[in-house]
Amino acid sequence: MRIQRDRGWAWIVLVCVICSQIILGGVCFSSGIFYMIFMDVFPSDPIGVSWLCSLPITMWFISAPVGSYVTNRYGYRTCAFIGGIIAATGLTLTYFVTNLSFLFFSHGILTGLGLGINFTACMASLNVYFENYKTVATGISSVGHNLGIIIYTELIVLLDESYGWRGMFLILGAITFNLCACASVMFPMPNFIQPVTEPNHNSALSLTKTEMQTPVKKIKKKSINISVFRKLSFILFNFSNVFINIAQGIYILYLPSYSKYAGFTQTNFGTVLMVNSVSKIVGKAVFSFIGHHPKINCAILYTVSLAVSGVAMGLTPLFLTKIGMLLLTVFIGFFVCVLGALLPAVIYGIVGFDRFTDGMGLSLPFKATGNLIGGPLAGILLASTGSYEISFYIAGVSMVFSQVLMVYPIVHQKQRQKAHRNKDMYTVYEISVENCTEADTCIKPLNSSYEIKQEILSLETNDNENLNKVGEHNTLLNP
Repeated sequence: MRIQRDRGWAWIVLVCVICSQIILGGVCFSSGIFYMIFMDVFPSDPIGVSWLCSLPITMWFISAPVGSYVTNRYGYRTCAFIGGIIAATGLTLTYFVTNLSFLFFSHGILTGLGLGINFTACMASLNVYFENYKTVATGISSVGHNLGIIIYTELIVLLDESYGWRGMFLILGAITFNLCACASVMFPMPNFIQPVTEPNHNSALSLTKTEMQTPVKKIKKKSINISVFRKLSFILFNFSNVFINIAQGIYILYLPSYSKYAGFTQTNFGTVLMVNSVSKIVGKAVFSFIGHHPKINCAILYTVSLAVSGVAMGLTPLFLTKIGMLLLTVFIGFFVCVLGALLPAVIYGIVGFDRFTDGMGLSLPFKATGNLIGGPLAGILLASTGSYEISFYIAGVSMVFSQVLMVYPIVHQKQRQKAHRNKDMYTVYEISVENCTEADTCIKPLNSSYEIKQEILSLETNDNENLNKVGEHNTLLNP
């Protein structure tokens, strides 16, 4: 079977990635529901339970560098399979929990670790399988998180009522083993044959038959490439992630509990999460296709959308009614969805293709830091004030401030693009030795970059064999 980018089997891989994200989103982003269940099962203070419910997302982010290392060394298929085994084991072991400490290990650490490793591998596979539709593919795949919330919101409550919380985790562990099945379809892409260019006395550019038939050996990275931290834009982007996830950690964790004050009961408090997830799905579809447009700056769209969602988070305590909370939840979900739809495109714009996997993996620990701070911080505020209002105000301020830090990366990216457009163009000459006796009479100037590319594609070697698609390798021509 021939595997090609942007077509055929690539879309099968996308479907399996979506299924993987459904499981991840359902387990990690249902923390607010787990919070209410654990508060009933284990009599504990809000700080301890808040920290426990924040751990799966935190470990998901922290384990991303591990996923990057395993992906670079063994491939994304093996990495995704390993992550599925670890996550399913963690949920299954929760069935045997007898105290809160063991619950921290099984549900918090193991489950989050496995999901994070699997997530990094899934994103790496999409980066390989898609080129022209990369933004669309990553945006569509992130819809799985929201589908997971919609499905698991009802599933967790139903399983808890039918089998108890232990039986619920045992069944969730069995479902999570399907991550391994999804990983099995992520075949490595075949090596491409890359021609080697060398100067020749008979032509400006030429390839020999031996060189054309020699495949380039695949070189595997042996470690994580931390050179991405040499970019100030990447550093500021990561600090922005810290404040984004402080806001997200507070909002996701306490939204179901706070909805009770708006009139929702224990039988329908999941409605708020479902409405929020549906609006995220719509938003991701919209922003994915908008971000795919060549004239749209994904970084600017990403920043403005998150700033708007931060303002809405801060206004939540002022609209504490069923209608008001539902409207704000829809508004926040629609704009905050750019974290899934455009985040890979923003990272891609900052670090480039070759370091995308490292950039994705190394950015997630900063998300973990923010999430680890947000949940316990809200728990401390709740324990000291007895109210959720201050927590939501802090969430709004944190989200808006996070986008202030994105100003420099956006400005720097625009300056770099402008400098690239204004780069000096050097004239390239083709010398045909076969049809003339003096080289000076055979020089033909090329006046545009398009003509240069076309002429390069039509250059001939001594035996008049056409060079095949040299331009596709983006060879840098030095004057």
